Amino acid sequence: MSPRTRLMIAMASTGLVFYLAVGSVLSRVKGDDTYGQLSIFNEVVRLVIDSYVEPVDLDRTLDGALRGLGDALDGESAWLDDATFRAYTAGKPDGAAEVGLALTRRFAFLMVVAPAPGSPAERAGLRAGDVIKSIDEHHTRTLSVPAGLQALRGAAGTTVKLQVLRPGAADPLEFSLVRERLAAGTVRSTRPTPHTAVIRVEEFTAQTAAELRAEIEGLQRAGVKALALDLRQVARGPVEHGAAVAQLFIKTGVVARTVSRKGAAAEINADPTKVAWDGPVAVLTSRGTAGAAEVVAAALLDAGRGSVVGETTFGLAAVQRPFPMPEGGLILTVAKYVSPKGTPIHLKGVKPDVEVEVDEAKPGEDPVLDKALAILGGAEAKKAA
Repeated sequence: MSPRTRLMIAMASTGLVFYLAVGSVLSRVKGDDTYGQLSIFNEVVRLVIDSYVEPVDLDRTLDGALRGLGDALDGESAWLDDATFRAYTAGKPDGAAEVGLALTRRFAFLMVVAPAPGSPAERAGLRAGDVIKSIDEHHTRTLSVPAGLQALRGAAGTTVKLQVLRPGAADPLEFSLVRERLAAGTVRSTRPTPHTAVIRVEEFTAQTAAELRAEIEGLQRAGVKALALDLRQVARGPVEHGAAVAQLFIKTGVVARTVSRKGAAAEINADPTKVAWDGPVAVLTSRGTAGAAEVVAAALLDAGRGSVVGETTFGLAAVQRPFPMPEGGLILTVAKYVSPKGTPIHLKGVKPDVEVEVDEAKPGEDPVLDKALAILGGAEAKKAA
């Protein structure tokens, strides 16, 4: 297929997407003049083909235009070439080695949402909000989130080099991370006191709710009376799995809500038969708490089920849908999560009802956990009385 033919087919097949996406963006600033704007786009393409001083690399031009479309929407919407789109829809390869970073796209660069607990990225000191300028000396300005994650994966034991911009740092930071296969387990617990447990969720998967239920049942048999759910730096896994975890703690009402383009809300309700824990509970959050973990925190906060303790979360709770296209595909945000009471989560984050300032210069201290344990100790005593 010639480049010119490819361009024409792609333009025809993506007409509806341009109508919805480009028109939506432009109508917010100029009124609903979508058809006029699309005619301008077509005229620009014609002029480039017919009048540019040198022969045009139409593949590169089209890819650039489509990437720009995704960038104009949000950090998760993106045009992907065929290889990247197929890898995205196939999911992470079994046993793939990685460095443990959850990413988004902000300010035209890839940004760290959070490093996975215990991962090479966390051990190296990467933080939520770090901007990745380059991966193995390749600039990230042209990389989508799926392409960036793909670039970070590789054979176990191999090294990937990152150049990172960090707020407050005068010069870029250099990181060399060795890829490894991360542990598959998602839930573990500790007992800081005989009657209080801290359950750490490492990642949200389709099995997390069941694993968490089993952990809670074991703790109940051991005499635990109060529970801290540690969701700090938890940003990995599909956002929809958060609702199933929230149902373990809430008996009635809405536990999760999404809003689509037309403003219609889709709701997931509590189910009393799914509740696993009705005792005192606190949720621990950080700037790196995102996605499904934010859905859980918002659900418990709105239900008055327990305190949310820590920092305001990242604000990355939206639903993406893949649209296959000729020689590639479009990843498009089609819905956003809000709290059960309708408070926006995506791009806003969940604000704790008990905010705790964290000093990263004092790594041996844990004021968030200390505060949560103090709250739970009071709640346990009150319930006992």
